[in-house]
Amino acid sequence: MAKNPVEVEVAIESLAVDGLGGGDHQDRPIWVRNALPGEVVSARIVKRRGGARYADGQLLGTAHPERIPSACQYFPRCGGCVLQHASGDYQLAHKQGALAASLKAQGVEAHCWRRPSSLVRLGYRTKARLGVRVVGGQVLVGFRESFSNRVAKLQSCQTLTPELSALIQPLKSLIGALSAPASIPQVELAQGDDARALMLRHLEPLNPEDLGLLTRFAREQDVQVILQSGGYDTLQALDMGQGVPAIKPLAYQLPEYGLSLLFQPDQFTQVNALMNRELIRTALAYLMPRRGEVIADLFCGIGNFSLPLARSGARVVGIEASERAIASSEDNAGRNGLAHRCHFKAQNLYTPMEGGEALERTAQAAFGAAPSALLLDPPRSGAGERLADWAKIPSVERVAYVSCNPETFAADARTLAACGYRLHEVGVYDMFPNTSHIETLGFFVR
Repeated sequence: MAKNPVEVEVAIESLAVDGLGGGDHQDRPIWVRNALPGEVVSARIVKRRGGARYADGQLLGTAHPERIPSACQYFPRCGGCVLQHASGDYQLAHKQGALAASLKAQGVEAHCWRRPSSLVRLGYRTKARLGVRVVGGQVLVGFRESFSNRVAKLQSCQTLTPELSALIQPLKSLIGALSAPASIPQVELAQGDDARALMLRHLEPLNPEDLGLLTRFAREQDVQVILQSGGYDTLQALDMGQGVPAIKPLAYQLPEYGLSLLFQPDQFTQVNALMNRELIRTALAYLMPRRGEVIADLFCGIGNFSLPLARSGARVVGIEASERAIASSEDNAGRNGLAHRCHFKAQNLYTPMEGGEALERTAQAAFGAAPSALLLDPPRSGAGERLADWAKIPSVERVAYVSCNPETFAADARTLAACGYRLHEVGVYDMFPNTSHIETLGFFVR
């Protein structure tokens, strides 16, 4: 028989990078959701791991001055957000503090700090993976609960765009009507500027009646339905009886540069459209592309930074491990009339094959000149061991670095410092408000 959760009174002393309030109970650390420093909370312990305890908190007594009522009725049970109870200014200060601590730990000092940037706090998320679970005949669709694999009971989501949030209720009805609802473990949602897509993971084959229900759902909700029986290589467009089924790309605009970028629903894109535009705007303001100069966009994805750089007059070498992403980059360059200013290459940037000399040769072969600047937008693992090789290319004089992990950003900043670069300016961009995610843009000059 499961034990009832224990509730204890805890004084919160700190706020961790992951948004949990930190305190002590019986000489052991306890981490509490919905808690801010200086508060005393009733902590309901729901998980034990190692020597630590994890709990959901309920405020007792005086609240932190930056505590605000949550805009979401499902907080803190739903694990999609961890900072709904803190003001926007406090969240930004907390995230900047976490970045500053990471830089300090690596012995890196920023010459200047850019004011933290935040543009929208709710209704921004254009992509999400939602869990699905059937409990007592009821279908649940949502993010996981805090400290649990259980799916939160949601009717809507304030973080998703209104168009994606509006799919939750119809989705629950749809899945409940399928022949084997319990065989649907998750759905993924993606949205472009004017269309939505839904990727339905199914562990068992769908029968003709299921396919009919999905077809009706797609038409009524005006959403592209994509079936996924295994990994992403099994994605298949739902046959709507309108010719050979094919997955349709989504699109987003970058109006400042007169660009439209297509992407497949499963491909990586930034999920906050307004903040993505701000990142691009600031990165290009740092680099100030000179007409005809060569800039290397490493981890270029579908061309999110490459094409604005090219539109601004630069010649761009874009490198990315994913061949599908490179194909999208090339297609986007051609569609936007920039193929002559872009050279894309599929290459794993974490291998020795793509060091400094290889990058120089690629740029020389494409444009007859070595790169004078780098733009980096790596995954959470950071730029990797080749960073020093790229930074030491004699012609490179400035680096714009976009990061989703302050720890690997700080480690890479230390590498750049050892190569003779100064962190001229750095700032936090609130790509995921109300969550612990920290997006950073740093500008380094030799």
